[in-house]
Amino acid sequence: MPEITYDAIAPLIEQQDVSGHSVTVTFRCPVSGRQIRSGAQVVEDQAGKVGKAVKQSLWRNLRWSLGRMVRSVFGYGVAGEIGSTVAYTAMSSADAREYEPSKEQVKQATLEAFRNAQSQFAWDASTNRWVAASVFKELQTEFAITIQATVFDKPWDRNILARMLTEVAAADGTIEEQEREFFHAFTGGNGPSLDELLEKPALTKAELGETSAEVRKAMLLLAMAVAMSDEEFAESERAKLAHFAAGFGLGQGDVDRAALLAADYVVDQALETAYADGKVDAAERHHVDQLSFRLGVDTDRLERLDARCRKRKGLL
Repeated sequence: MPEITYDAIAPLIEQQDVSGHSVTVTFRCPVSGRQIRSGAQVVEDQAGKVGKAVKQSLWRNLRWSLGRMVRSVFGYGVAGEIGSTVAYTAMSSADAREYEPSKEQVKQATLEAFRNAQSQFAWDASTNRWVAASVFKELQTEFAITIQATVFDKPWDRNILARMLTEVAAADGTIEEQEREFFHAFTGGNGPSLDELLEKPALTKAELGETSAEVRKAMLLLAMAVAMSDEEFAESERAKLAHFAAGFGLGQGDVDRAALLAADYVVDQALETAYADGKVDAAERHHVDQLSFRLGVDTDRLERLDARCRKRKGLL
């Protein structure tokens, strides 16, 4: 994989917004024109020098990526990006609004923003540049392709999806702080709050049945991925997903297919994080292997996902 430098990603930068310690960047693919928004925090150590943020765990990066995908479904845009940046990076101090980072600090934060969104880019060796991963569909999981191709343009569908994701998060009877962070990450403060959604009764088959037929499989996919993204797939979550599928009029074959595609996506994103620095250490490899085992991804599928991830990142 080519070294990720500011000069290498500079052609992708369409806009940089700096607010205190927060830097939000809009990248534009030179081939497809697709805009990809991401963000990062300027981090300083006690000596006032730029400090590299602690490498996020596989779990946090996975939820970051999934949160970005859910935001795109809800159409929340840049506000959600800023919200997720705050939720997943070091919080700034009380005087953050008055803080003015140096040009070099902005460059470093921009690099971090690119790394945070790197799973959405692929290295095009023929032109020696980064492009949107969607340009090379063969390098994406079927999960990602399905979600990107589905249009959620009806308020009812988006509302039901928000309630589905909330019910999955609360399926074990409790909402931990990490679940609240995750919910904020994919809403950025837009739409109903988590507490407002939690006050609603459980979704009925009638409500699920009023969704648009063309988005139901994608809705089940997203709910399935959220259930798997905490690296556990509890029986209470499986039961909730089975209820959703029944309300949608989907059969067991559809549920099994959704589970397979969601598991592929979760493992793919875990690999994306593990290869962020161009190599995988023993601890990262063990984590990915254990995650794959828990989600039922067999060795052949894992090897194929690994090869595709390395190909997408230009790791020969």
